[in-house]
Amino acid sequence: MRSELPIVGRGMGFFKVNVAVAAEALERWRRSHAWFAKWPPGLVVEHLEGELSSGVDRLLPFGPERDRELLWDCGDGQWTAYFDSMPASDAVTAVRGLCRQAGFEGVVLSDRTSDYDGGRNLQFVLHKGKETVRAIESLWEGSRTFETYGEPLSFEETDRYTLRLKRERLTSDMLERYCANLGLFPYHLSFYGQAGHLLSDVRTEFQRQSFRF
Repeated sequence: MRSELPIVGRGMGFFKVNVAVAAEALERWRRSHAWFAKWPPGLVVEHLEGELSSGVDRLLPFGPERDRELLWDCGDGQWTAYFDSMPASDAVTAVRGLCRQAGFEGVVLSDRTSDYDGGRNLQFVLHKGKETVRAIESLWEGSRTFETYGEPLSFEETDRYTLRLKRERLTSDMLERYCANLGLFPYHLSFYGQAGHLLSDVRTEFQRQSFRF
């Protein structure tokens, strides 16, 4: 039975690689930027152990920038979850970027309540390397919208995409089933392991004026 994503009201991402591999790739990508290549101590990487909640606590307080990124083991080492410290999360940019840089397969997932129509703002995006394979979104943007990109995946419930009410074309339960077909169970805490990596931008505000992720 579906519960909630680990951080209620925020998006998240996944990479189909072990957490150590994902952490190494993300650190390498971040350090490739000129600022961190010039001053390596500006980026600190820590190995964490414990419950996922203890790792999420290290992201607090959220915002206004992506100062901290958390990678967490899940799926018995086959997947890595991605979270960041931005107010609404920017998993879309980070997951797409790292998939392109490292050739990973990745998923972006968002499931939160809309403040406007009471429905759910939902997003499911699948990346494979440099290619965005599939994207499905149901969002409130002045009105309820439903959009797709790419060819439907074999497990999609495409008959629902023509329902009259756009908010019924994609639901949280559908997202859960779509994820399950990929071997992802993001709504269940038992899916998450006991270890992760935290990347922290520890530069001063003055130093950050010249470059942000």
